[in-house]
Amino acid sequence: MTTILPVLVVSIDGMAPRHITRSNMPTLTTLVREGASCFRAQTVRPPWTLPVHTSMFRGIDPSSHTIVDNTPTEPKTDAPSFLRHARDAGQSTAVFLNWLPLDHVLERDAAERRFVIDGGYGPDDDRRTVDAALEALAEGIHDLVFVYLSQPDADGHRFGWDSPEYLDAARRSDTELGRLLDAIGPDSPVLVTTDHGGLEKNHADEVPEVLETFIVVRSPGRIAPASVWDSASALDVAPTVADLCRLEPDPHWEGRSLLGSERPLSDVLMELLAATAHAAYGEQVSMLDHVLQSAALARANGEGDEMVLACLLHDIGHALGDAGHWGFPGHAEVGAQALQPFLEPAIVEPIRHHVRAKRYRVAVEPGYHERLSKASQMSLLEQGGPLNPDETEAFGQLPFADEAVRLRTYDDDGKVEGLVIEPLESFRPLLDTALAAEPPIDPAWARDACRCPSCRDAGTDQHLLGAADLDGWTVITSSETDGARRVLLHHVDGRRHEAMIPAPSPHGDRYLGWPADFSSQVRAHSTDRSGDLAEFNRQLATYGIALLHDCGDAEGTVVEIGNTIGFVRRTNYGTLFDVRAEPDPINLAYTPVGLGAHTDNPYREPCPTVQLLHCLRAAREGGASRFVDGFAAAERLRTEAPDDFRILTTTDVMFRFHADDVDLRAIRPMIEVDRSGRVRAVRVNNRSMEAPRLSPSASARFYAAYRSFVDMLEGPDFALEITLQSGELVAFDNQRVLHGRSAFPTTESRHFQGCYIDIDAVRSAALLVGA
Repeated sequence: MTTILPVLVVSIDGMAPRHITRSNMPTLTTLVREGASCFRAQTVRPPWTLPVHTSMFRGIDPSSHTIVDNTPTEPKTDAPSFLRHARDAGQSTAVFLNWLPLDHVLERDAAERRFVIDGGYGPDDDRRTVDAALEALAEGIHDLVFVYLSQPDADGHRFGWDSPEYLDAARRSDTELGRLLDAIGPDSPVLVTTDHGGLEKNHADEVPEVLETFIVVRSPGRIAPASVWDSASALDVAPTVADLCRLEPDPHWEGRSLLGSERPLSDVLMELLAATAHAAYGEQVSMLDHVLQSAALARANGEGDEMVLACLLHDIGHALGDAGHWGFPGHAEVGAQALQPFLEPAIVEPIRHHVRAKRYRVAVEPGYHERLSKASQMSLLEQGGPLNPDETEAFGQLPFADEAVRLRTYDDDGKVEGLVIEPLESFRPLLDTALAAEPPIDPAWARDACRCPSCRDAGTDQHLLGAADLDGWTVITSSETDGARRVLLHHVDGRRHEAMIPAPSPHGDRYLGWPADFSSQVRAHSTDRSGDLAEFNRQLATYGIALLHDCGDAEGTVVEIGNTIGFVRRTNYGTLFDVRAEPDPINLAYTPVGLGAHTDNPYREPCPTVQLLHCLRAAREGGASRFVDGFAAAERLRTEAPDDFRILTTTDVMFRFHADDVDLRAIRPMIEVDRSGRVRAVRVNNRSMEAPRLSPSASARFYAAYRSFVDMLEGPDFALEITLQSGELVAFDNQRVLHGRSAFPTTESRHFQGCYIDIDAVRSAALLVGA
């Protein structure tokens, strides 16, 4: 029995929820929006790494499994780990650890594949662990994979749980998580959690900063995006993982599966706001009317959606804390922490600082204190009073200081008794949109992508910024109009910059598949040599093949045309080569035999990218040219035979051509993909491929995959056939379009001339005319 998609479970040791924000951990918080989460989950006691992970693995409390410190000991329990539970059900499991004691609390047969290193919390351990996990995931044979990341805990102990070094460790863990998520794709179930938080340089004290943890789960089709659980426990991990694997829980487990008990976050927030209709905290209006008035004022004043939502949600912390007569003094920070995994900093940070903005304005604005309501004056005393001079200066340097001050104005003015305002429900679409937004913008990217005159030279469009100029920025707000984006940035030294980022070009490497009637289209859209070559370049750049007619039959014409659209490259065949039957050929192309679909010169580094063939004399019988879209065939192989696709993209083969005066070799896979997985080159040439040196089993798999791919290339689905006539010229992308020909009689004097150019010139020409 196997699951359709692998289930990934990741534990980030020591990751305190209070430091999980959209800006600091964009991968994890994007996962939050894709599934369900609880950031008020509770760990077990004692909150040490080994006892907690044993409880996570086995679904029972430390009092039951007897692991109560970090001493490696075998648990005394019949409760199986979720890995062993999955194996017993016939699923394939794998575990990747970089702390040896964790291996001791798992059964010996819990995982078919075990990767364990114990480098003493080395700074490179997480990367090595994820590298090993990625290798396993690429094989596609495991149903359940567990990965342990250690760096936040290590740097928490070394530098403190609120230190810059700890925050950097959190960011690096988020990057490693992103690598894992990229590998498994968007549809696989994922559970990410932690064992404990931390305070100062430890996590032994049983205080909220230590005991509060998080659980995030994505399961498309089973969990609605942007939903939450009211509560969760480390004991819930094992039964939830089993549920993700479509298994019943083990009866020994004490926790519960979380799946099915989640609620949409928008519903939860709206309910919290609605509940404030019964609280006033000394004001003349209820808290609900107050936030609705504040949001309405911001909207009427032309503020963006972020500020409107900040006004709507700025007092939600009152409903989450212990509110007294004048409210909850710490409501700003509590509210911000509750919202920060879900909403952009432009919403959360003004909320976090709106109380401090009041204290700031009292300190610097004469008469401001007197304009405050009586309740606001009284709560000011509980909140610490005016800022002192050092605090005032520090507030002015905060990235969202201006926004917090503006929010403070709407906060102060939104207290009009009897004012008719829009109902709470009218703001739900705005909230739903904010929760469904794209991942946050990276400030370094926004600064780098800016094309304003201070960032790019107006004449050359080249960067004026160095790498160091990209550091220290925070995104304040962003907006988009017709695809173009404006991003307001704040620097740690107080500077602000508005990055102007144009809409992405719709052109670039725009490979399109061939339509059903493409064979006739190629000839119908062929271009007269004497005419504008813009359409020729567009078709060649887009479809990988194009045709010119009326090129005459003069020798050397192909080089003239090649230099018109690009730069002719000299190879071992010369600048110009003749394709005709020769008495003593150095290449089978110089014979009348038929040729299967192949790539030219795959033994050269770099491999020629565009080939031009000019027909000087056509054969009266046979000699038809056949072209195959290798990219389309590769994508079919990926869909229908993913193992074959993987083998041909990961197995290097040597292509070789040798004659008396040359010995050319290049080692490369038949199908080359870029880092995003997109096919970028197909190179097949049985005449020049050396037999790869592989183990017998690997060799058998390679040749089976090779045969599958060649069968597709030789089939009719991705091919077109053209019998070139005298005066016609065909150009094709040699790393996308494979070419061959039918045989012709030895009596025929079929004669083509060819040359090679680079495709970058073709793409450049296509872009300049708006391909």
